[in-house]
Amino acid sequence: MSWDEWEQLKKQALEKCSPDDAPESESESESETGAEAAVQRMDRIRNVIDGFRDTTVLVPLVPLDGGGRGFLTADFGGVRWIHAFTDEPAAAAFDAAQGAVHTRRDFMAVQGWRLLDVVIPAMAGPCGVALDVGSDDDGVLLPPVAGIVPDAAAVDSGAYGSGGQAW
Repeated sequence: MSWDEWEQLKKQALEKCSPDDAPESESESESETGAEAAVQRMDRIRNVIDGFRDTTVLVPLVPLDGGGRGFLTADFGGVRWIHAFTDEPAAAAFDAAQGAVHTRRDFMAVQGWRLLDVVIPAMAGPCGVALDVGSDDDGVLLPPVAGIVPDAAAVDSGAYGSGGQAW
């Protein structure tokens, strides 16, 4: 989901029509249908976020340059994405998509809320979670925006510049 799509969904979800109001034109009726669809989509997104917060995920550990280990991440679009997986087969699908088959991989089990509320604000720049990437249609991106991460780490709250940048 792009920044513009996220902003459009938030805007549409905030537009409320009274159920007693009869549409005056076909375009107004289409607008209501669009607003209802946006509200439903926002509800689905909220359910995914709430489900993630209540789930323990596996985060692959990789060696760091200075020694020790850290989370597997990738930088894309000005955001650092922490890779998290719901299970080992999802991580294996990611590895296969990358062409790197690991016979053994170490993971850290982390609760979703801890990634969003503790780890991401501690990062040195915009950071989100890439859940089950490489797993066909099951992958989900949780971007660093208000409502997903704390405002202090959200790009749309101005935490990293003007808040108007595309991520």
